[in-house]
Amino acid sequence: MRFSTVLENFSAAVVITATSSPALAQTNLATGVSRAPDGIVHVQFASRPGTCGDGRDAIGFRKAFFAESFQSIGKWNAPTCVTGPVRVALTVANGQVTRVKTSVGDSWARTSERATDLGAVSPVEASSYFFSLVPRLERAGDKSRILLPAVLADAGDVIPQLTSLASDDARIQETRRQALQWIGLLGDARVVPMLVAFARGGGARPVGDDVDEDDTAPGKKGLATAAMAALSFLSDGAGVPALIDIARNGNMSARSSAVFWLGQSGDPRALATLHTIIENTREDERVRAHAIFALSHGDDIPAAEFAYLRAIFPRVTSEKMRDQILMGMGEDKSNGSQWLIDKARDSRESLTIRKNALFWAGQRELTPTKDLVAVYRGATEPSLKEHALFVLSQRDDDAALTELMRIAQDDSDKRMRARAMFWLGQKDDPRVTKMIGDRIAR
Repeated sequence: MRFSTVLENFSAAVVITATSSPALAQTNLATGVSRAPDGIVHVQFASRPGTCGDGRDAIGFRKAFFAESFQSIGKWNAPTCVTGPVRVALTVANGQVTRVKTSVGDSWARTSERATDLGAVSPVEASSYFFSLVPRLERAGDKSRILLPAVLADAGDVIPQLTSLASDDARIQETRRQALQWIGLLGDARVVPMLVAFARGGGARPVGDDVDEDDTAPGKKGLATAAMAALSFLSDGAGVPALIDIARNGNMSARSSAVFWLGQSGDPRALATLHTIIENTREDERVRAHAIFALSHGDDIPAAEFAYLRAIFPRVTSEKMRDQILMGMGEDKSNGSQWLIDKARDSRESLTIRKNALFWAGQRELTPTKDLVAVYRGATEPSLKEHALFVLSQRDDDAALTELMRIAQDDSDKRMRARAMFWLGQKDDPRVTKMIGDRIAR
């Protein structure tokens, strides 16, 4: 079935609902905003259940968390995020809205500009109004946040409006991606066919066009990948079977993206599918490598999954896949550090593997610096010793600095002394400054 036909059949009421909203000038809210003097216009309304905020820039809704410069979907913790009404500060010039800033809380942020307070309004009217503002605002301000007031209003089902935005070729890509994201956050099993249509059709272009085959973590671009992400967000794992089907039967790029989002879902069915893909020798190694990344970088990955990756490491022949396992162990809070250190010291492994293992061990705060020092002192290969110096240079603790200073002054290898001095030169520490000064004085 064609992409457009699936969307048409999703619900004939979508177009009716989304286009029958009152025009801006016909609503009390729109009239109040248009008649307000230039400056800031305040409006507030009841928030959708599950909404919280800090009264300023941070807003949480179920799996989603938004801050001034980022947004995150998954597990999050913000003690200052408390329930409250949605508060929107609209910047108005000549009766036209040029920017919206959304917050959730019990008070308004201070502003030096002239402020007009329109008070509390109906959340249904507010949602309709802010959806209508999208075309005007999407090319200005923070593009990832312009849908917030429309979707956070306690206005019931807004899936039709979001579907209309996602399907509208006149909207910019980011608006359409955000609409798909909110369909995943607010929808249920009924939206799966529509999201699958986007995932397989990608909107205006084939799915393979918006996935980088060599990207370590696919799933960051395009409408197709946004739809796969939305499938992983649906409550009760409603989108997981569809993602599994894409991971098994899509083209190579689609499979790579699907396995990433399967890992983010944390669903037992998804994790079992990732095992199957990883061990399928007929599958492209890039997809298998993406499956390893997904298995080790999701939310709350069980320790048993890291144990599984360590167990298969000896029989994995692909360097790309082995590298992904090494990187993944950096996420293992149970035994990752020790296993990486053991690999770094294992002379039976290639130097490439040993260096990569040491690098990822060094990136983990849980790895004791003394273990990294032990690798340096025990290494017999000059390239591994030099790499260990680099790894130590990336640490900010006293133990690493002390070892670099020891090497620079006392190591028997002149070349290692010079390399340690180079890395010390990148440090802004009074002990290093004194050591260099003393050497110059001599």
